[in-house]
Amino acid sequence: MFAFFIGLCYHLYMNLTEIIKAQSFFENIMTKKENGTLKNSLLFFCEDNLTSSTTLILMALMLQYPSFQLMNEKSAEFVKIKSGVDLDVKIFPKNGEKLLVADSGDIVAEAAIKAVNLPYKIFIINNIDVSTEEAQNKLLKVLEEPSKNVFFLLSAQSEERVLATIKSRCDKVKINPLCEEDLAKVCSDPLAITLGGGFVGKTLSLCKDGELSAVVNFAVSLLSELKSSKQVILFSKKFLEFKGKTELILQVMSLCLEDLIKLKCESEKLCKMKMFKDELAAVEPEFSVLAICEIAKLISALREKMEFNANITVAVDNFLLKMLEVKYLCK
Repeated sequence: MFAFFIGLCYHLYMNLTEIIKAQSFFENIMTKKENGTLKNSLLFFCEDNLTSSTTLILMALMLQYPSFQLMNEKSAEFVKIKSGVDLDVKIFPKNGEKLLVADSGDIVAEAAIKAVNLPYKIFIINNIDVSTEEAQNKLLKVLEEPSKNVFFLLSAQSEERVLATIKSRCDKVKINPLCEEDLAKVCSDPLAITLGGGFVGKTLSLCKDGELSAVVNFAVSLLSELKSSKQVILFSKKFLEFKGKTELILQVMSLCLEDLIKLKCESEKLCKMKMFKDELAAVEPEFSVLAICEIAKLISALREKMEFNANITVAVDNFLLKMLEVKYLCK
């Protein structure tokens, strides 16, 4: 997965580097560096691998080069780090997926070696949260007592999966989702931008998904066209044809339910699924506020069943039937 993100085309990545440089968290870190108050260990929390991996490389460039503002993805310095040939900036895990105990051992050993060409020895550790407890524990001492010219830059999607002892040794930085205006700089598909949740990696992945439009249209049709139990078998079959797209379908439905509430409150300017505003407005009278709330609960319940590997055919059938039931009982 990480390799896929690294392989994205130049103009998208370049835009992302400039967007990251303009974020408040990045400016705050630069200020701390200038003031001499920056810790040697930084832990970045971000739900998007593409954003976090790019941020860590930019952070390494910021620490090493006074002229880093002139650098982007095409810069030789960026390319050296990304490709793993920079002698003073090392990227882990080596397998690109999960930090191993052996990786942690290498980090501890190499942290004692001075930088060769640049001011600092820097270790970039992506997705520390998916590593084992043993791999994380092996880093504790080197994170607590780093050499003066050594920096550790870590990323994680889930704060809960990072050991408390790791978190206590690092400056913690939250990378928030981007606004739609920034996402529009890296993607031109309004559907992907809306559904990307502010995350560049997810947005670009959706943009490349040839089924995106069909999946979204189907999800909207579940609310606008499903009227009777006789249609359940047909809609259920189509639902199951979109393999691996269950979460996307449910996400679209959730956004549509939110828009139905906004339409009821005459706040259509706040609707997120603007391209389906007319379609949703036409069926808005069919859904009471109570029905919308109950359907939202059904969506959450279906998500839970998917997590526990429930029989998806039965789960989807029941979901659609119950959705119809609450729609008409809660008028």
